Amino acid sequence: MAAVEACERNQTEEPMASSGTATDHRRVYIGSFTVGAGGDGAGISLAEQDRRSGALELVGLVAETASPAFLAWHPSGSYLYAINETAAASVVAYAVSASGELTEVGTAQPTGGRGACHLTVHPSGRYLLTANYGSGHVSVHQILPDGSVGDRTDLIQHAGSGPNPDRQEGPHAHQVRIDPSGHQVLVADLGIDAVLTYALDLDAGTLTPGPVAKTAPGAGPRHLAFAPDGMVHVAGELDSTVTTYALDPRTGTMEGRGVAPSTVQRAPADNYPSEIAISDDGRHLYVANRGLDVIGTLEVSGASVRPVADVPTGGAWPRHLAVFGGHLYVANERSHEVTHFALDPVTGVPKQADDVLAVPSPGCILPAPS
Repeated sequence: MAAVEACERNQTEEPMASSGTATDHRRVYIGSFTVGAGGDGAGISLAEQDRRSGALELVGLVAETASPAFLAWHPSGSYLYAINETAAASVVAYAVSASGELTEVGTAQPTGGRGACHLTVHPSGRYLLTANYGSGHVSVHQILPDGSVGDRTDLIQHAGSGPNPDRQEGPHAHQVRIDPSGHQVLVADLGIDAVLTYALDLDAGTLTPGPVAKTAPGAGPRHLAFAPDGMVHVAGELDSTVTTYALDPRTGTMEGRGVAPSTVQRAPADNYPSEIAISDDGRHLYVANRGLDVIGTLEVSGASVRPVADVPTGGAWPRHLAVFGGHLYVANERSHEVTHFALDPVTGVPKQADDVLAVPSPGCILPAPS
């Protein structure tokens, strides 16, 4: 998979290590909700992972910007992109220096929607795609040769609603991803209980609608993970489930294969799964469950998925998690910390390590390409 997805799986070659050698440390960027925009943070922070122990050490704040709640890499590894999750949503580009510092390139560009919450760079490096939760829009921007965000080339409005009157009164595009083949754009829309597929025209920068996969009514699909065998696993924020589909990368058709709970224990109505990630070998899924504040570990065998362990996150309100280098990291938004877990190589179950990184209102954890 190309290293262009927002926060979930980003693995290309890192330009340079910020200290020591490339084998000793890995940069990790953390986006926070900011003061005045729903949090206590100030922007994007930089940490370093010790590749041997997995421990994180905070370097410091490297960019001040309004609620950069999701981050994404350019496939070159030279540019980092952030959303500004505010009512007047925008996207911003940064050049990454040899020491890991960020310098804004160009100016922030409005997405054309409200409440942008996720973004992805196409593997070509030519386009930036954004999901706008508040308005249910999907926007496309051109990426210019200097890495800056150019004009918007398309703006798609979703339509519909779901059975939950408080959360599904209209469309809420929550995540936009490119499938591993690079052929399909998938958008999880919480408001209309659907994962929509699109084809991106690389000349015009426009999206052509494709097949639509429905979840159970009221599931509220939020985020998804691509498995090595072609399965797509979708976390339902409103019913604490994981729905599995078989994706045909040529047509965008998604065939439903099953539904599993996101936790071993019975989830209460006020449990809200956020992020879902998959192990490198595809044998385990990890779901951050807000409310229960646990990492749901699910065993995967093809289309068969079953929960096997619930592990406390070590904090409150796990907004995001990331899996890389045999370790798992959780952004606990309300307890203002990133917790670290080692993954058992046999069972896949996370075990919390001693190190805890104090970061105000963390919303996204993005490892440097490696």
